[in-house]
Amino acid sequence: MAYANTRCTTRRALMTQPPEAAPAPRKSDLIPRLITALVGIPILLAILFLAPSWAFAAVVAFAVAASAWEYVSITSAPQPARGPQVVVTALAVATSAVMLLTSSPEQGIDGTILALTLAGATVLIFWTYLATFKDVTRVSGHIGAGATSLVYCAVMPTFLALLHRDAGDDGPWWVILSFAIVWGSDTGAYFAGRAFGKHKLAPRVSPKKTVEGAVGGLIASIVAVVVFKFTALPNLQLWHIFALAIPANILGQSGDLAESVIKRAHDVKDSGTIIYGHGGMLDRIDAVIFAVPWIYAFFRFLY
Repeated sequence: MAYANTRCTTRRALMTQPPEAAPAPRKSDLIPRLITALVGIPILLAILFLAPSWAFAAVVAFAVAASAWEYVSITSAPQPARGPQVVVTALAVATSAVMLLTSSPEQGIDGTILALTLAGATVLIFWTYLATFKDVTRVSGHIGAGATSLVYCAVMPTFLALLHRDAGDDGPWWVILSFAIVWGSDTGAYFAGRAFGKHKLAPRVSPKKTVEGAVGGLIASIVAVVVFKFTALPNLQLWHIFALAIPANILGQSGDLAESVIKRAHDVKDSGTIIYGHGGMLDRIDAVIFAVPWIYAFFRFLY
């Protein structure tokens, strides 16, 4: 009898407990993304077409420093790098980017200066970790990440500023074309993946990406170059369209996956929060980082 009373009491207690609150719906990031685009795109266009060339170079220098900050922060998780380590790496990356922009025959400086800058930046990163590290089992990984950022976050994306500078009056259009190839691919992949996606592209890295989406992204990149041929860059020839778009698209999509694998390795969702509604700087330019060196090489040697 006592057991029955206890059971009834327990049942009544369970019945009178308030139901579990439903999980709060995830807040849509569409509005923040639209706000950022409406504000950021006109500013970027004004810098590209109206401001002196050094203004866009300054934007790129800021972007590479922010990217390095995020990259070092991600790769040092779950024991984040401390202030001096991140700051020194970001400054070393920004300095390397500036030296790349000034290492040209037009500026009277050859590539040796850039090489010396990269060497000095590498030594500085080693010194910083030597003076500040606490966990000797992880310090080599931190140093490696800092040294990698000199190429990944400084040299590779800075080709965007070189493209703007070296293409003369067409420089702004080449920069916009670079973004169109990459971000057009993102859009094409998204819609193609939703409509036709069945076969996973890289399930261990990015489970939502599909082979069908990747093909849709490739087609979108080709269409973007076609549009520019008949509008802003009429000197592009038919074979240029494919020689430019296909490698740039493949590189861009692999750049996206490359950042994804780094974030997944360290259990990080976004590289940062610097861009309202879009996450971090690396989240926005990861594909550009891989694609723009080819676009610059195409412009210099094939166009």
